[in-house]
Amino acid sequence: MIGIYSHGRSYMHLLDPRTKLALMVGMGLLIYSAQLPALTVLLALVLLLSRASGLPYTRLVQGLRPVLVFFSVIFLAHLLFTPGKPLIEGLVVPTVEGVTTGSVLVLRFILLILYTSIMTYSTSPSGLNYALTFFLRPFGTFGTDLAFMTGTAMTLIPGLFREKDTITKAQAARGYKPRGMKGFTALVVPLMNRSLKRVDELSDALESRCFHSKRRYYYYRQTLANRDYVAVGIYVVLAGVVLFVRFEARF
Repeated sequence: MIGIYSHGRSYMHLLDPRTKLALMVGMGLLIYSAQLPALTVLLALVLLLSRASGLPYTRLVQGLRPVLVFFSVIFLAHLLFTPGKPLIEGLVVPTVEGVTTGSVLVLRFILLILYTSIMTYSTSPSGLNYALTFFLRPFGTFGTDLAFMTGTAMTLIPGLFREKDTITKAQAARGYKPRGMKGFTALVVPLMNRSLKRVDELSDALESRCFHSKRRYYYYRQTLANRDYVAVGIYVVLAGVVLFVRFEARF
């Protein structure tokens, strides 16, 4: 789900890409510093943002399926090996502290993935490239090239998923049943072949347009609107509440 953009006119789509990128970094820091009560509030906020961006909840949750096994392993590791008050007696003892620690860590990962999915769903690759170039401008040519490479990589991610679906459907139509390492190789080899072909086409397109690594300028310069200031204000209030709850719990 991350990296797949869908055109729209929702509130999230109309936000300046620089605002969304700055808020994405800020939300990452906020999620990292929040504990379980604040994380539930942030989860509710992410669901509201999904509604505001027009992203269906079903598609939002589908982005978590590839990492469910990873989350399960993390939670079980904390559940069984975190010292504390035991829930039951046995050889390997799950603890109350393990439940809390595992839940917090998994919920943080989930929130990061969901929020990033919403941002990339509502931000075009060109908008993301513009925002990255704006914030990396102090680094000169290196920052501009890094922004371009990141934006290009985000553009190619949806193409890889489409190519993978095309290959698997073509193999299924021919009666091929992938099994073990042989099936993995049968998928990876044509996928790599098509990916390298797309990279070659991209390099030809850049060369034909006389693309260079010098400083680039934009014909249309975006300006922040009132909705951007409202979004930043909401984030500041939310950050204040989360930090207050965090430090209040310590005392």
